[in-house]
Amino acid sequence: MRPFYERHKPWVWGGTWLLTRFAILSMVGFFSHSPSLEDVYLYKSWSDGMAADRHLPSGELWQYPPGAAFLLIAPRLGLGLMSFGGAFVSTMLAFDLLAFGLIVSLARGEGRDTGVWVWLLAMPMLRAVPVLRFDLVGTTAAIGALLVIHRRPAWFGALAGLGAMVKVWPVVLLFGEWDWRRLLRAGLGAALAIAVVFAASAIAFHGDELEFLGEQNGRGLQIEAVASLPWHLRQLVTGVPPHEVSRSGAAEIANGPSDLVAGLLEWATLAVLIGAAAWWRARANAIHGGRNELADAVVSRDFIFTVVLLLVVVSRVLSPQYLIWLFGLAAVTLCERRSRVARSAWLVIGAAFLTTAAYGPLGAWGEQPIYGSAFNLVVRNLALLVAATDATLAMVLLLRRPASVDAETVPGDAVIDCRGASAGLARTPR
Repeated sequence: MRPFYERHKPWVWGGTWLLTRFAILSMVGFFSHSPSLEDVYLYKSWSDGMAADRHLPSGELWQYPPGAAFLLIAPRLGLGLMSFGGAFVSTMLAFDLLAFGLIVSLARGEGRDTGVWVWLLAMPMLRAVPVLRFDLVGTTAAIGALLVIHRRPAWFGALAGLGAMVKVWPVVLLFGEWDWRRLLRAGLGAALAIAVVFAASAIAFHGDELEFLGEQNGRGLQIEAVASLPWHLRQLVTGVPPHEVSRSGAAEIANGPSDLVAGLLEWATLAVLIGAAAWWRARANAIHGGRNELADAVVSRDFIFTVVLLLVVVSRVLSPQYLIWLFGLAAVTLCERRSRVARSAWLVIGAAFLTTAAYGPLGAWGEQPIYGSAFNLVVRNLALLVAATDATLAMVLLLRRPASVDAETVPGDAVIDCRGASAGLARTPR
């Protein structure tokens, strides 16, 4: 069986992708007379408005950078062949396939295909969500950036910048570059990509391109956020659910303590970013001090996974599509044989499985939180909290470990010139 698999990997992977994505489409209802497109109906209304008066969407539901506007206009190019919903879902499947190809490329370079199977099999755990949101776009850009990290600084930065113009989070990928000269090139690439999108948006549309920042700041504590754990634990004990209100297109907990927690989470997010900057600086110093093994790309990918996971855990908002980001980063880390956050990656994957498969169906769209019970939320959020803690400890201990410990286990081709001489490259995929 093993030799057959080794000889026919591309066919096995391709066939699995087709089967699993067919399953996702069936969950959307494309093979019935009444597909449930959920948020795509909202996207269509935004797209119709932009096509009619060239004005960017506004209001509490528009919380996206201007790149998202172009993404919502793109499906209109196929309206002569299919409906807006069909064109949107097809676009998301195209990005999903592109991400799949990027992960396959990384897996072949590293000689480990676990990440490929994670991408193939984890996405259906989220049912129809991956193709009914546009988080696959930012995730694909992030995967592409991590594939070329340390090797193509300008492309790395440009991809991070483009991803950030659809969903803000990919900008944190810049933390993965430790070398100042490469970081400068990556930063310039990201800035150029962002500037181009803003300029194109200013030419194509009217309206405030930065309005999304104010709408994001107005969010409260979403009922699915990890910080909602105390309210759901109380519900398990007393049977009294937290008081919910619908704000900013999501169910939020509405009371004084939850508003206080939401405010504290903003500071927690700032603390995560400051901590990431401190770790980045300590890593660079350690590399210049002789810890050459820390310059490896696997360390950068592990670090980015950890930072994004922490930001998700301390976020006031945790929508189901956020798991798409984590699945993509988990797939990247699990392509690496020497990843130090593999256990955390599996915990994240298990969190999605526990909440959407083992413990019952999803809640009714638009009526309940996406995870239908307090027990589901407690299990999922505890798993994410444990995963974030485990990954953080792995990253901290990596810096504290004596150089000789890692140097004995790191292949020779992973060692680079710490001063950035020659090409200043980390180990590249074979």
